[in-house]
Amino acid sequence: MSFIATKTSLNRRAFLKGTGATVALPFLSAMTPAFSKTAAAPKRFVAMNAGLGFHAPNFIPTETGASYQSPLYLQKLEEHRKDFTVFSGLSHPNSNGADGHTSELTWLTSAPHPGLAGFKNTISIDQLMAKHIGAATRFPSLSIGTNNKSLSWTANGVRIPSQSHPAKLFRQMFVNGTEKEVAEEMKNLERGRSILDTVLGDAKALNVTLGARDREKLDEYFTSVRELETRLQQNKQWAKRPKPEVNYREPKEVADRTDILAKQRLLYDLIL
Repeated sequence: MSFIATKTSLNRRAFLKGTGATVALPFLSAMTPAFSKTAAAPKRFVAMNAGLGFHAPNFIPTETGASYQSPLYLQKLEEHRKDFTVFSGLSHPNSNGADGHTSELTWLTSAPHPGLAGFKNTISIDQLMAKHIGAATRFPSLSIGTNNKSLSWTANGVRIPSQSHPAKLFRQMFVNGTEKEVAEEMKNLERGRSILDTVLGDAKALNVTLGARDREKLDEYFTSVRELETRLQQNKQWAKRPKPEVNYREPKEVADRTDILAKQRLLYDLIL
Protein backbone atom coordinates (compact mmCIF):
# COMPACT_ATOMS: atom_id res chain seq x y z
CA MET A 1 0.00 0.00 0.00
CA SER A 2 1.08 3.55 -0.52
CA PHE A 3 0.24 6.68 1.39
CA ILE A 4 0.89 10.28 0.34
CA ALA A 5 -0.25 13.73 1.27
CA THR A 6 -0.31 17.45 0.44
CA LYS A 7 -0.42 19.99 -2.35
CA THR A 8 1.97 22.65 -3.66
CA SER A 9 1.37 26.15 -4.94
CA LEU A 10 4.19 26.55 -7.49
CA ASN A 11 5.04 25.02 -10.85
CA ARG A 12 8.35 23.46 -9.88
CA ARG A 13 9.56 22.65 -13.38
CA ALA A 14 8.98 26.20 -14.70
CA PHE A 15 10.76 27.73 -11.75
CA LEU A 16 13.81 25.53 -12.15
CA LYS A 17 14.18 26.39 -15.84
CA GLY A 18 14.26 30.05 -14.95
CA THR A 19 16.84 29.84 -12.17
CA GLY A 20 19.78 27.90 -13.58
CA ALA A 21 21.61 25.90 -10.97
CA THR A 22 20.26 27.56 -7.84
CA VAL A 23 17.24 26.90 -5.66
CA ALA A 24 16.13 29.97 -3.71
CA LEU A 25 14.83 29.73 -0.15
CA PRO A 26 11.61 31.66 -0.96
CA PHE A 27 10.81 28.89 -3.43
CA LEU A 28 11.38 26.25 -0.79
CA SER A 29 9.14 28.09 1.65
CA ALA A 30 6.40 28.38 -0.96
CA MET A 31 6.69 24.68 -1.68
CA THR A 32 6.06 23.82 1.99
CA PRO A 33 2.70 25.27 3.01
CA ALA A 34 2.53 22.84 5.92
CA PHE A 35 4.78 25.22 7.85
CA SER A 36 2.33 28.09 7.40
CA LYS A 37 -0.11 28.77 10.21
CA THR A 38 -2.89 29.34 7.69
CA ALA A 39 -2.23 26.26 5.58
CA ALA A 40 -5.17 23.91 5.15
CA ALA A 41 -4.83 20.35 6.34
CA PRO A 42 -3.15 18.31 3.59
CA LYS A 43 -5.27 15.89 1.63
CA ARG A 44 -4.54 12.17 1.87
CA PHE A 45 -4.30 9.48 -0.78
CA VAL A 46 -4.13 5.79 0.09
CA ALA A 47 -3.83 2.98 -2.46
CA MET A 48 -4.38 -0.56 -1.16
CA ASN A 49 -3.97 -3.76 -3.11
CA ALA A 50 -5.75 -7.01 -2.24
CA GLY A 51 -3.52 -9.65 -3.78
CA LEU A 52 -6.22 -12.28 -4.16
CA GLY A 53 -8.86 -9.79 -5.24
CA PHE A 54 -12.51 -9.51 -4.20
CA HIS A 55 -15.62 -11.42 -5.13
CA ALA A 56 -17.15 -8.72 -7.33
CA PRO A 57 -20.86 -9.37 -6.53
CA ASN A 58 -20.08 -8.86 -2.83
CA PHE A 59 -18.22 -5.61 -3.48
CA ILE A 60 -19.73 -3.74 -6.44
CA PRO A 61 -23.33 -2.44 -6.19
CA THR A 62 -25.68 -3.46 -8.98
CA GLU A 63 -27.41 -0.04 -9.00
CA THR A 64 -25.93 3.32 -9.90
CA GLY A 65 -26.41 6.53 -7.97
CA ALA A 66 -26.36 7.31 -4.26
CA SER A 67 -29.33 5.14 -3.26
CA TYR A 68 -27.78 1.79 -4.18
CA GLN A 69 -28.23 -1.24 -1.93
CA SER A 70 -24.94 -2.05 -0.24
CA PRO A 71 -23.52 -5.47 -1.14
CA LEU A 72 -22.03 -7.70 1.56
CA TYR A 73 -18.58 -6.11 1.84
CA LEU A 74 -19.84 -2.53 1.81
CA GLN A 75 -22.37 -3.26 4.55
CA LYS A 76 -19.42 -3.09 6.96
CA LEU A 77 -18.99 0.56 5.92
CA GLU A 78 -22.65 1.52 5.93
CA GLU A 79 -22.27 4.22 8.60
CA HIS A 80 -19.65 5.91 6.39
CA ARG A 81 -21.70 5.61 3.22
CA LYS A 82 -21.69 9.37 2.56
CA ASP A 83 -17.91 9.48 2.82
CA PHE A 84 -16.93 7.26 -0.11
CA THR A 85 -17.73 6.58 -3.76
CA VAL A 86 -17.54 3.20 -5.49
CA PHE A 87 -16.11 3.07 -9.01
CA SER A 88 -16.46 0.01 -11.22
CA GLY A 89 -15.54 -0.89 -14.78
CA LEU A 90 -11.94 0.32 -14.52
CA SER A 91 -9.28 -1.88 -16.13
CA HIS A 92 -5.77 -2.07 -17.56
CA PRO A 93 -6.28 -3.67 -21.00
CA ASN A 94 -2.60 -4.59 -21.42
CA SER A 95 -2.02 -5.90 -17.91
CA ASN A 96 -1.80 -9.50 -19.09
CA GLY A 97 1.69 -10.76 -18.34
CA ALA A 98 3.67 -13.78 -17.23
CA ASP A 99 0.84 -14.99 -14.97
CA GLY A 100 -2.21 -13.69 -13.14
CA HIS A 101 -0.25 -12.32 -10.21
CA THR A 102 2.20 -10.19 -12.21
CA SER A 103 -0.58 -7.69 -12.92
CA GLU A 104 0.02 -6.47 -9.35
CA LEU A 105 3.28 -4.95 -10.60
CA THR A 106 1.43 -2.49 -12.81
CA TRP A 107 -1.87 -1.76 -11.09
CA LEU A 108 -0.54 1.70 -10.13
CA THR A 109 1.58 2.23 -13.27
CA SER A 110 -0.39 0.81 -16.24
CA ALA A 111 2.86 -0.39 -17.82
CA PRO A 112 2.03 -3.11 -20.39
CA HIS A 113 2.68 -6.86 -20.16
CA PRO A 114 4.23 -7.22 -16.67
CA GLY A 115 6.71 -10.01 -16.12
CA LEU A 116 7.27 -10.76 -19.81
CA ALA A 117 10.59 -10.45 -21.64
CA GLY A 118 11.61 -6.82 -22.07
CA PHE A 119 9.15 -5.56 -19.46
CA LYS A 120 10.12 -2.30 -17.75
CA ASN A 121 7.91 -0.63 -15.22
CA THR A 122 7.32 3.10 -14.92
CA ILE A 123 6.33 5.55 -12.21
CA SER A 124 3.35 4.58 -10.06
CA ILE A 125 0.53 7.06 -9.56
CA ASP A 126 1.26 7.47 -5.85
CA GLN A 127 4.83 8.56 -6.60
CA LEU A 128 3.65 10.84 -9.40
CA MET A 129 1.24 12.50 -6.99
CA ALA A 130 3.94 12.76 -4.31
CA LYS A 131 6.21 14.43 -6.84
CA HIS A 132 3.66 17.16 -7.51
CA ILE A 133 1.83 17.54 -4.19
CA GLY A 134 4.11 15.90 -1.64
CA ALA A 135 5.99 18.86 -0.23
CA ALA A 136 3.89 19.84 2.78
CA THR A 137 4.31 16.81 5.03
CA ARG A 138 7.25 15.17 6.75
CA PHE A 139 6.94 12.18 4.43
CA PRO A 140 5.83 12.92 0.83
CA SER A 141 4.91 9.25 0.55
CA LEU A 142 5.05 6.07 2.61
CA SER A 143 5.22 2.64 1.03
CA ILE A 144 3.86 0.09 3.46
CA GLY A 145 3.28 -3.64 3.12
CA THR A 146 3.37 -7.03 4.78
CA ASN A 147 6.69 -7.67 3.02
CA ASN A 148 9.38 -5.42 1.56
CA LYS A 149 8.10 -5.67 -2.02
CA SER A 150 5.94 -2.60 -2.38
CA LEU A 151 3.87 -1.73 -5.44
CA SER A 152 5.37 1.77 -5.68
CA TRP A 153 7.81 2.49 -8.50
CA THR A 154 10.07 5.38 -9.47
CA ALA A 155 10.07 7.09 -12.87
CA ASN A 156 12.96 4.79 -13.82
CA GLY A 157 10.93 1.69 -13.03
CA VAL A 158 12.74 0.91 -9.78
CA ARG A 159 10.67 -0.67 -7.02
CA ILE A 160 10.56 1.35 -3.79
CA PRO A 161 11.08 -0.91 -0.75
CA SER A 162 8.17 -0.93 1.66
CA GLN A 163 8.18 -0.66 5.44
CA SER A 164 6.80 -3.97 6.70
CA HIS A 165 7.48 -3.62 10.45
CA PRO A 166 4.64 -1.90 12.37
CA ALA A 167 6.90 -0.96 15.30
CA LYS A 168 9.50 0.66 13.02
CA LEU A 169 6.78 2.51 11.14
CA PHE A 170 5.36 3.81 14.42
CA ARG A 171 8.77 5.10 15.54
CA GLN A 172 9.37 6.66 12.14
CA MET A 173 6.11 8.61 12.28
CA PHE A 174 5.63 9.39 15.97
CA VAL A 175 8.79 8.97 18.07
CA ASN A 176 11.08 12.00 18.36
CA GLY A 177 14.84 11.54 18.30
CA THR A 178 17.11 12.62 21.14
CA GLU A 179 19.01 15.91 20.90
CA LYS A 180 22.10 13.96 19.89
CA GLU A 181 20.21 12.04 17.20
CA VAL A 182 18.67 15.24 15.80
CA ALA A 183 22.09 16.93 15.74
CA GLU A 184 23.56 13.94 13.87
CA GLU A 185 20.68 14.02 11.39
CA MET A 186 21.27 17.73 10.76
CA LYS A 187 24.97 17.05 10.20
CA ASN A 188 24.16 14.34 7.66
CA LEU A 189 21.72 16.65 5.87
CA GLU A 190 24.35 19.40 5.63
CA ARG A 191 26.82 16.86 4.26
CA GLY A 192 24.28 15.81 1.64
CA ARG A 193 23.67 19.44 0.67
CA SER A 194 27.41 20.01 0.24
CA ILE A 195 27.69 17.00 -2.06
CA LEU A 196 24.76 18.22 -4.18
CA ASP A 197 26.31 21.69 -4.47
CA THR A 198 29.50 20.13 -5.84
CA VAL A 199 27.59 17.91 -8.26
CA LEU A 200 25.51 20.82 -9.58
CA GLY A 201 28.60 22.96 -10.05
CA ASP A 202 30.35 20.27 -12.09
CA ALA A 203 27.21 19.61 -14.15
CA LYS A 204 26.73 23.32 -14.89
CA ALA A 205 30.29 23.57 -16.18
CA LEU A 206 29.74 20.51 -18.37
CA ASN A 207 26.46 21.86 -19.77
CA VAL A 208 28.10 24.55 -21.96
CA THR A 209 30.08 21.92 -23.91
CA LEU A 210 27.13 19.69 -24.84
CA GLY A 211 24.84 19.45 -27.84
CA ALA A 212 21.08 20.04 -27.69
CA ARG A 213 20.08 16.43 -26.97
CA ASP A 214 22.69 16.03 -24.25
CA ARG A 215 21.66 19.33 -22.68
CA GLU A 216 18.07 18.13 -22.57
CA LYS A 217 19.21 14.95 -20.85
CA LEU A 218 21.33 16.93 -18.43
CA ASP A 219 18.33 19.15 -17.67
CA GLU A 220 16.47 16.05 -16.53
CA TYR A 221 19.46 15.26 -14.34
CA PHE A 222 19.40 18.80 -12.94
CA THR A 223 15.76 18.36 -12.05
CA SER A 224 16.42 15.10 -10.21
CA VAL A 225 19.28 16.63 -8.24
CA ARG A 226 17.24 19.70 -7.35
CA GLU A 227 14.39 17.51 -6.18
CA LEU A 228 16.87 15.92 -3.79
CA GLU A 229 18.06 19.37 -2.78
CA THR A 230 14.51 20.47 -2.04
CA ARG A 231 13.90 17.32 -0.04
CA LEU A 232 17.07 17.90 1.99
CA GLN A 233 15.90 21.40 2.83
CA GLN A 234 12.49 20.10 3.83
CA ASN A 235 14.08 17.39 5.98
CA LYS A 236 16.13 20.05 7.77
CA GLN A 237 12.95 21.93 8.64
CA TRP A 238 11.11 18.80 9.74
CA ALA A 239 14.06 17.60 11.84
CA LYS A 240 13.54 20.62 14.11
CA ARG A 241 9.82 20.06 14.50
CA PRO A 242 8.31 17.58 16.99
CA LYS A 243 6.40 14.65 15.59
CA PRO A 244 2.66 14.45 16.36
CA GLU A 245 1.51 12.98 19.66
CA VAL A 246 -0.94 10.10 19.34
CA ASN A 247 -3.01 8.15 21.83
CA TYR A 248 -1.63 4.86 20.58
CA ARG A 249 1.09 2.66 22.02
CA GLU A 250 4.00 1.42 19.96
CA PRO A 251 2.80 -1.88 18.49
CA LYS A 252 4.64 -5.13 19.04
CA GLU A 253 5.88 -7.01 16.02
CA VAL A 254 3.78 -10.02 15.03
CA ALA A 255 5.77 -13.05 16.18
CA ASP A 256 4.22 -15.45 13.67
CA ARG A 257 5.56 -14.42 10.26
CA THR A 258 2.74 -16.34 8.57
CA ASP A 259 0.03 -14.33 10.36
CA ILE A 260 -0.37 -11.82 7.55
CA LEU A 261 -3.80 -10.63 8.70
CA ALA A 262 -2.50 -9.59 12.13
CA LYS A 263 0.27 -7.56 10.52
CA GLN A 264 -2.20 -5.99 8.09
CA ARG A 265 -4.44 -4.88 10.96
CA LEU A 266 -1.53 -3.20 12.74
CA LEU A 267 -0.46 -1.39 9.57
CA TYR A 268 -4.02 -0.22 8.86
CA ASP A 269 -4.29 1.07 12.43
CA LEU A 270 -1.15 3.15 11.92
CA ILE A 271 -2.45 4.57 8.64
CA LEU A 272 -5.67 5.65 10.33
